[in-house]
Amino acid sequence: MNKKDLHDEFIDELCRKIPKRTDLINLVSDILRLEKESIYRRLARKVNFSIREMGILAKELNISIDRLLYKEESHQWMPVVLEVPAKLHSMDSLADIIEHNFNRVKRINEDAPGEMGNVYHTLPLEFFLHSPLMTKFMFFKWGNYFVQSEEFNHFTQWELPSRLSAIIERYTEIFNFSEVFYVWDNSLIWALSNEINNFHKMHIITTQEKEDIKNELHDILSKLEKTLNGTYVPNIPLPSETAFYVSSMNIGFTSCYYVSGSRHFALFQSNFSFSMIENSREDFGKIKEWIQSFCNISTLLSKSGRFERRLFFNAQNKIIDDILE
Repeated sequence: MNKKDLHDEFIDELCRKIPKRTDLINLVSDILRLEKESIYRRLARKVNFSIREMGILAKELNISIDRLLYKEESHQWMPVVLEVPAKLHSMDSLADIIEHNFNRVKRINEDAPGEMGNVYHTLPLEFFLHSPLMTKFMFFKWGNYFVQSEEFNHFTQWELPSRLSAIIERYTEIFNFSEVFYVWDNSLIWALSNEINNFHKMHIITTQEKEDIKNELHDILSKLEKTLNGTYVPNIPLPSETAFYVSSMNIGFTSCYYVSGSRHFALFQSNFSFSMIENSREDFGKIKEWIQSFCNISTLLSKSGRFERRLFFNAQNKIIDDILE
């Protein structure tokens, strides 16, 4: 495949960002602190930008060099951070990630409530944050997988760190979106129930704790079903027009996008890797379109009849009871 030279692609991207040549020269000159004549020669392709100069401009002008490299490919390139099991030393790393994401979402909604789209393979924070034992379990299992500490061998003695408790309290005020949809992985409840059961088999949680967590999970599903039926349920922070889908296949990852006006942010996460997109509008648009495409292989339950919803939630509750008997 013949690809256009990266340097030429970069200059074309600069020109698309600031179409007026005089304004572009002035801006790039100010950013790089070079004479305007030097900038003119670079934009005229008589002299190449250095790698350092391209890096500075890409950061200042929100240009993804990776996207330019893969622009002619049929797929969307994303940087992926690999999370290594049992490598971290505290829960602070998780708190840092959540705070990082919360701050970005808060900036997006500063002017007006925006749009949020979600594909979830694990229980979303907003569905369990008012269920004390489930909240404790969801964060505990993350620590068990990623933090190298004996404290995560004993669920009973472990306490939720204050930083995570404080973050949870901020959720409702930050995640205030006017348009929301969820694509729920059809294996989500099955996978979560098996995780709970495995912790019980390893004697990390007691039989009574397993039973209490199971009851909270049933309660979460009950509240969600009532919400989708149009009943107001406290502590389920979903807009009335939320679209709720269930995938027709196992998806195995979580991906979300948040957008309001010119502000945007997207993330991708599997069990042991993650990625964030917040650079160019074009990059974000592709990720948003990709996330929305999963609605096409899913069943919409929020606007269907109660009979279809009842069948779905009956099936999920049966999965819980069968695995956590």
